[in-house]
Amino acid sequence: MHNLRIARCLFCLLALILPCAGCEFDYFAQLIGGESTLLLSTTSVDAALNDPRLTDDERGELLLTQDVRQYGIDTLGMTAGNAFTTFVWDGNGPAAYILAASAKDSLTPYVWFFPFVGLWEAKGYFDEGMARREAQRLSDQGYDIYLGQAEGFSTLGFLPDPIRQSNLQSSDEIDLAELILHEMTHSTVIKPSDIDFSESLATFLGRSGAQAWFNDRFGAGSAEALTAHDRFADKAVIDEFVVDLIDRMTAYYADAAAQGVPRDLIIANREAEFAAARIRYETDYRPRIIDQERWGPIGETTFNNAMLLTAIRYQGWLSDYQTVLDELEGDFPAAIEVYRQAAAVDDSRQFLRDWAAAH
Repeated sequence: MHNLRIARCLFCLLALILPCAGCEFDYFAQLIGGESTLLLSTTSVDAALNDPRLTDDERGELLLTQDVRQYGIDTLGMTAGNAFTTFVWDGNGPAAYILAASAKDSLTPYVWFFPFVGLWEAKGYFDEGMARREAQRLSDQGYDIYLGQAEGFSTLGFLPDPIRQSNLQSSDEIDLAELILHEMTHSTVIKPSDIDFSESLATFLGRSGAQAWFNDRFGAGSAEALTAHDRFADKAVIDEFVVDLIDRMTAYYADAAAQGVPRDLIIANREAEFAAARIRYETDYRPRIIDQERWGPIGETTFNNAMLLTAIRYQGWLSDYQTVLDELEGDFPAAIEVYRQAAAVDDSRQFLRDWAAAH
């Protein structure tokens, strides 16, 4: 009966999307095919917990996901639907591949049009080969490319998004708790016309909600909660670096354009800006990192505009959300209501700043 309900949902989705897909027929077909293969192979979490193929460590982490999920619903005020009530055996593979692109001479994202959603600055794939072919096509046209892997994704409550075996194998308890609450945010507050707002809010609630869970479950002074605090403190330092780099590159491109610098020279000269950023990371940011082994390689990263726009989408100006939560004295359900109000207006960030100023 479970698989029959899923099949009906997928059939309705197919009927709605494919007639509108036009030249993107193959893309939407692989999305639906991939989602079908995924969901039709799921089992209930209860069944997975009783399956002898699950290791003791995996069983412990799967139990954690259920506690975090319920905490998100009961304490944080999140909406889950049927998400994370099912499990899929999938080895170590990623949940999906994410493609983004940008102009090389400015921080201007490449946008795709999707039926029912509109313009979108990222594209998800189950088919790695198709993702790489699209990335190559855009690269050949002169765009910067970012092609990454996603550990999870949300269908916004429409389908029972599963917990993947790969999540249990590749994530520790901190990252797993953050992942669950990040994806639950998307079915709680979503602004389809503003992917940056939606993803940065999910980053914030994933981290802050996970920290609250560790504090409540183990005690704020426990080793578990303090380790989570250090992890998120390190991520906050990386966020600062990303925002600083975005600000500097925005100024660089604006100045170059105002001076009439030729495109080829703008692109060539940006490498000096990126090199300076790597030095700043080593001198100004890395010394503040607690877990040097985990975060050290960032200073060796080869930057491009698509990568920066992807990073800022998730990591940019999270203090806007923190200020609201602080003003409400850590009341997550009340804060989520404010975030929901912000999502309903054109300039969501300004709404949050105005709200904070008024309180």
